[in-house]
Amino acid sequence: MGDEAPVATETPLGNETSEESTGFGFRLSEAIVHAIDRQIISSGLRLIMFLPAFAAITYFASWAFSQTSPAFWEDNIEPNLGIGFSTFMAGLSFVVVFGYIMAVGLHRYRVGISLATFHARVDESNVEHRSVQSLQGYDGLLYQLQTSMFHHTKSLMFALLSSLMLVAVLWYGAGSVFGNLFLLASASFLILSVGQHLPTRSTPFNMVEQTGLLPAYIPPVHPSTLNMVFNDLIKTHMDPLLRSQYDEYTKELETGFKRGVDRHFAHEKFLMTLYRHATGLDRSTLEDEMAEILTKKGMEFVFSHEVFTLESWLVLLGIITHRCPAFFRMVDRLKQDLESGRKPAMDDLIFEVDMENVVTDKANLFTLFHNLSDKTKTVVFRVQTPNFEPKDLALTYRLEPGEHYWWSTEALPLAAKGNEDVLGKMSGLLKDSTVSWQTLIPTTNGDATVSVRLEETNGELLLGRQINVRVRSEFRHWLRTTGSYVAYLFGGFGLFLSTIFFLLEVFGGVAS
Repeated sequence: MGDEAPVATETPLGNETSEESTGFGFRLSEAIVHAIDRQIISSGLRLIMFLPAFAAITYFASWAFSQTSPAFWEDNIEPNLGIGFSTFMAGLSFVVVFGYIMAVGLHRYRVGISLATFHARVDESNVEHRSVQSLQGYDGLLYQLQTSMFHHTKSLMFALLSSLMLVAVLWYGAGSVFGNLFLLASASFLILSVGQHLPTRSTPFNMVEQTGLLPAYIPPVHPSTLNMVFNDLIKTHMDPLLRSQYDEYTKELETGFKRGVDRHFAHEKFLMTLYRHATGLDRSTLEDEMAEILTKKGMEFVFSHEVFTLESWLVLLGIITHRCPAFFRMVDRLKQDLESGRKPAMDDLIFEVDMENVVTDKANLFTLFHNLSDKTKTVVFRVQTPNFEPKDLALTYRLEPGEHYWWSTEALPLAAKGNEDVLGKMSGLLKDSTVSWQTLIPTTNGDATVSVRLEETNGELLLGRQINVRVRSEFRHWLRTTGSYVAYLFGGFGLFLSTIFFLLEVFGGVAS
């Protein structure tokens, strides 16, 4: 997997060399370019944003002093250089724009390598009979990656046109009429170039890191009722390429489970322990808890895997925690109840519900039902809200008794030998519980309410909750989208004006 990735680079390069040497060279070049891009260009120094901002100053200075140079320049510098201040600033603008072209070009090159590597990995998976194209979300992810590449191509094209306009400025002279018009056109093309780049910052991706596609992947649909809760939640947020590898990973992982350990329980405890490690559980306790469900061979497989390393798990769980905070808040609340020995609201039924406090594009409503009795229960879960779609939702659940009594009225330690600890109880609770995951689409911005009712089949109310949330746009996404549209507006308007005045100047001069 990790060492097979270089093979995937043979196709885009088209070299006649061996698969190993070609793959290593391509992989290395992508890693180097990605490091430069992350530290200097798109992140870190952010030259791709800083250079256009600096160019705005030089453009303005060149236009403001197009008729006369400032006194300090005219008296001390212009006699020696022989050029006016406006021409000098136009030349400096060309240098800055050229640097911007290099930054955009290198960034686009890195994105192109990542996209080519993605296609090669997909082809490699097909050869290994792991069809990625048939997995949920593949078409949407491919469209997202290709759209990002298209935006980068247009950004580079507009940057090149901006530099050509600056050459025309230097040719005609910064103080001439045509020079000012070409200066306006150059600034407009540069604004359009930045406008093309801004949307791509919301969905960055790379193929250097195993989790590099996750920020660009948005799950199109998800299961309404989670069977293996943690497992289903994680698989939903995995990109198709990583998910195809995860299916093989879980098959191999199951061979490392100890005899007599329930497979579903082992999966949930494995992922629950990783989540606790991501939230502060130390490495020694992590290994002790893993050893309760894994053999020595299984432990070696988990801690030496090349794709699903502990670092990859931390990144994946961090992304899921950010996108589904309500689920983990619900899990943490149950954890606190077990740690303190708090009794549930009903003696024979655990009912927990949570939803994020701030809703942007959609709201994730998580609900957990667990039957503590020894008899089957049938309950109706109803959601009513005037601010979301659907406005009225009713689901009927048949709750079977759990295999064990996964609760305790006595305070429990977080981790201890055996399953009489919080990790063991929580893993069993999630295994035997019914977890509902509903997506609500907001219809208005501002304060919103969601009423949740748990009823008997005859309509008698068992428990009711009202959740108050705030619906608003995600600020950074809103800023980038608005900035992109503003750039299109001003860039297009500037090009329109420069074209009209250029035509008037040309045909007006001919007519006279």
